[in-house]
Amino acid sequence: MRLRSRRFSDPCSRGSRETAFIYAVASAGLVYSITRGCSAGEVSGCSCDASLKGGSQSEGWQWGGCSDDIRYGLTFGRKFVDAAESAAGGHNALMNLHNVEAGRQAASMLMTTHCRCHGVSGSCAVKTCWRGMASFDKVGKLLKDKYEESAHVVEKSQGKLRRRGNLHGGKHAAHKDELVHVADSPDYCVRNGAVGTAGTKGRECDKFSDGPEGCGSLCCGRGYNTHVVRHAERCECKFMWCCYVRCRVCETLADVQTCK
Repeated sequence: MRLRSRRFSDPCSRGSRETAFIYAVASAGLVYSITRGCSAGEVSGCSCDASLKGGSQSEGWQWGGCSDDIRYGLTFGRKFVDAAESAAGGHNALMNLHNVEAGRQAASMLMTTHCRCHGVSGSCAVKTCWRGMASFDKVGKLLKDKYEESAHVVEKSQGKLRRRGNLHGGKHAAHKDELVHVADSPDYCVRNGAVGTAGTKGRECDKFSDGPEGCGSLCCGRGYNTHVVRHAERCECKFMWCCYVRCRVCETLADVQTCK
């Protein structure tokens, strides 16, 4: 596996919560890939977690199998990303460094213990256990939740990030495992070429959904239009001897909603 150090790009250069999520999920993905690659023997210089081997436990289980070496993945991630980000500098460098570490923490905190039973006739007289990473979709979901709760911060002296607003009479530091942003997100409801937002006018939506794809959310309170769309597709196909397929053309009508 060959890797080139490259500073993560900021699509809007705004330091918004979307930027925070991009940095965090990219950082978590790097840790995830390296750690899994070590366990699979695809990365030179590392393998399984050697500290979790043997050592019988009084509870009737012992470490075995191939535990993912998350510590190697974390160390590699810090060396690979943080040095490049620090060298690049910029007014958002401190925020970016915080968010890449939060991404690594998300990958680490979801490590789980897996066990396999050994014994006669399916008994569990002895268990062999190992540590493994959670699937990356779970890591992504955790970071998505952190994105929703991203803290708005300001940079203070001595390289510190402090939350904006007051808590118990003063500003306080952001936690290392939470995402942070220094600028508000652009208004994604309205087209703005300067920040690259396309707006939601004309977007197809689902009037029956309460989720982000629903017309109530996606149309930003502007309402929606309903169009009748005709769909034509091949149907009732039969194989004819010899040798072709004969189909009818079936037409259906469907209501489609688009944002005003």
